[in-house]
Formats: sequence, structure tokens, C-alpha cells
Amino acid sequence: MNKSLACATTFLILHLLSFATAKPLNMLFIVSDDLSVNALAEAATPHIDRLVQESMTFTKAYCQYPACAPSRNSFLSGTRPDRTQAQWSRLRDLMPDVTTLPQLCRENGYFTASIGKIFHIGNWDRRWPESDWKMGDPECWDFRINCPPSNQGRQSKPPFPRKGEKFTFPGLSGPIDYGMISYESDLAQDDGQVTQEAIRQLDRPREKPFFLGVGYRRPHAPFVAPEKYFWPYPESSIELPSPGDRSDAPSFAFNTRKANYEDPDSMKRMKMCYLASVSFLDAQIGRLIQFLEEHDLYEDTAIILFSDHGFQLGEHGDWHKNTLFEESLQVPLIIRIPSITTPGSSSETPVALVDLYPTLQELLKLPYPKHKLDGFSLLPQIRDPNQFGAARPIFSQIRRNTTKHGSIVAYSVRTDRYRYNEWWTSERAPEILATELYDLEEDPNSETNLASDSGFIETTQHLSQLIRNYRKL
Repeated sequence: MNKSLACATTFLILHLLSFATAKPLNMLFIVSDDLSVNALAEAATPHIDRLVQESMTFTKAYCQYPACAPSRNSFLSGTRPDRTQAQWSRLRDLMPDVTTLPQLCRENGYFTASIGKIFHIGNWDRRWPESDWKMGDPECWDFRINCPPSNQGRQSKPPFPRKGEKFTFPGLSGPIDYGMISYESDLAQDDGQVTQEAIRQLDRPREKPFFLGVGYRRPHAPFVAPEKYFWPYPESSIELPSPGDRSDAPSFAFNTRKANYEDPDSMKRMKMCYLASVSFLDAQIGRLIQFLEEHDLYEDTAIILFSDHGFQLGEHGDWHKNTLFEESLQVPLIIRIPSITTPGSSSETPVALVDLYPTLQELLKLPYPKHKLDGFSLLPQIRDPNQFGAARPIFSQIRRNTTKHGSIVAYSVRTDRYRYNEWWTSERAPEILATELYDLEEDPNSETNLASDSGFIETTQHLSQLIRNYRKL
């Protein structure tokens, strides 16, 4: 054997051995609740900022339904909401043979744990009513806990609020808690306990790779946090977004939870508390990353951080989610895969949360599930952000109960430039009630509805056909 052939053979053997002995990646799957992309850009988040510098960020990522349960059922099953039909019910009751993402990991050698809110649960309490236990899909997990036990009080009713206030939105039946809390320790809050339990799971002896789902409720209401998280936000520094022009859109395009611009001081205090909740969330994420680093897990663990949907903090005159506006559908999406992601890279190509399942299925080298996946793997784009090709349309949907029309449904399509919405009387025999078209390059705040503009007839027809084609899939 000549020298060059021997060298080549040795290199090949070493390469194959390294491939064969490579450890499977662990997965840290972090889900926040009600996290606004706009607010994340405003908030003091040093730990998330550092993660962004080491990750790939998708700046145009969208949920498929702007509400907790249907969105989570969608991205955890890899199927679109009109296929799951699981609005506020247990996914497996409607799709008994579905293989969810954590279940696929569990069936293929992963230890799976759910800490906090991964699937939607109806009662954010330490107790598990049977209905909530099933909503969390116990078939997926080796270990699961909603809120670790604590005698220091519950987040849903902040004990002994200090400087706390209650604010009632027009159209809501009850007040919303917000303000500083008397307990200064993060562990007094449910999300602090979630972090502590997640660290316990990371610290346990293991023979398997792990899929650890960590579900934070922050910054979902109540908007409460220890005092130190308010320090970056003096009330005088808080700016409110413009409510915009609401006259161009149909009334059912908006939420019933209106921002009270007649009381801007209360609005500013509410936003201040929301931003403090985001900073509290950031601190919890920092604790997780610090533990990974200190225990030699950081370079063996892929991290995905995102929100189940967006949130409106006064944009379009609403304070909530559950609309088809950008602020309600757009989500943060940050992905760090050791040795794969380009640090600090980003993509403006529109992507969907339903893409997460096929992305992780490919990344972790798992078999394709028995049911059809509706998303597309983002791994090619993560490997090479410059070689992903043309943008594809991203679809979302919503239901509404109206006094005049009863239950109505809407589909939305987002391209690289436009968002187009169609509102229908029903899914079976749809009669179009209203349409919306926004040119997001010229009108990023979606204030001018171009659907009836004669200059956009071809664009409207094209996007309408995309929705019809999508519904037939």
C-alpha cells in the first residue's frame, strides 16, 4: 500500500469512527407564552441577546393560530390547526394515532421531560386535575410536572402585591393583576420554580440523550415580577405604540380586549410590567444556559427558544392576541445547534412554527412519523442561510364567534411582502365576509387595507388562490 493510499485509508477510518461514536444531540426546547417580538426588542434581555449572538434568528417566524392551545397542538404534532381540529381540547382525543414531537423522541431513545407549560393546560396550578393531565399528553413524557411544589404562593394570584394594581380592560369581565411583588426571590414565582425543576432534570444521571421541554408562562398575564426587574424601566421612559387607523379593516379583525388609550398612564404602567416580566423570563433562560455551560452540556445541546404566538401591546388598539395582525402572529424564533449554526446569523425568509417538528426530526435523525407533517425542515437554511431559495407562503388561521354571523373562520397568508386575510361564514360552504390586504414593505403597521384597491386586483386574486390551494391539501 503506497503512502498516499495509507493516509487516505487512515483518514476515512478515523472519520467513520468519529461519526459512529458521536453522541446524539440533547434538545432544550424553551417555549414562552405571549411574547411580543416588538417588546422583546425593547426589553432588557442580556441572556437572550447573548444567545442570539451564538444562534440563528428567524426574524419572520409565524404561529399557525394566535392562541395557546391550538398553536401548541399544531407545532407539537407538526400539523396545521384545521387538520388537528384541536382548539381547546386534547390533541389525542381528535388525533388518536398522532406521534407528537416529544413522543417521537421518546420512542427513539430519548429521555423526555416536560417542565411547566408545553402543551396547553387549563389550570396553572400545582395540582393536576385529570382533564389538565390529559391535555398535557402523558404518552409523550418520561417525566412531567406543571408547577413544582412551593409554599411561597402561586403566580396566578400574586401574594401580597407591593405597588401592585389591577386594571380592567373595556370589554373584559375582570381585572388583570400587574405590578411588583413582595417576594424578591425568583423561586417564589412559578417560572422560577420551573427553572429550578428543569435544572434538577439536567443534573440527573442519564444514559440517554434528553429532550427537555421547558414551558414558561411569562410574559403572559399576570404581569408581575420582583422589583429588580423593574429597574430598567422608569415609567417616564415607556412609549406606547400608535393604535393606528382601524377604519379600513372589518370589526371582527380586532380583539374585544381593547387598549384603553383614554388612560395612557395606566397603559404605560401595564407595558412597564409586561417588559419587567420579559426581563424576568430572560433571567430564567440565563440560569438554564449557565447550568449547561458549567456542566459541560452546552456544546452537546441544541437550544430552541420561541413563543407560542405573539402579543399586541396597543397596536391596532388591542391589548391581547387572537388576531391576524403581524404583532399577534409573529413570534421570536432563535435556534442554536452546536457546530451547525453560524453565530449571529439571521434569516428574513418567512417560516412557520409547524416547521419545527420536521426540523428536529431531521436534525436528531429520527424516523418520519406515521402521520403527515405539514411543515418543512429548516435545517438546510440553518446550515447555509444564503442557500435556501425563494420565500414560500406561510399560512395561519383563526375562528371568531360573532353576534351577527355566528361562528366565522379566517385564513391568512404571509409572503415576503404581503399579508392577505379572508374571513368566511364557515369552512364547509364559505361565503366571504371580508378581505384584507396589507403591503408590509410600504405599510409595516398594517393600517391601509388594499383589498379593494384596483391597483392590487391581481395580487389579491393570487393570494386568495393560494389560500384555496392550501385548504385543499
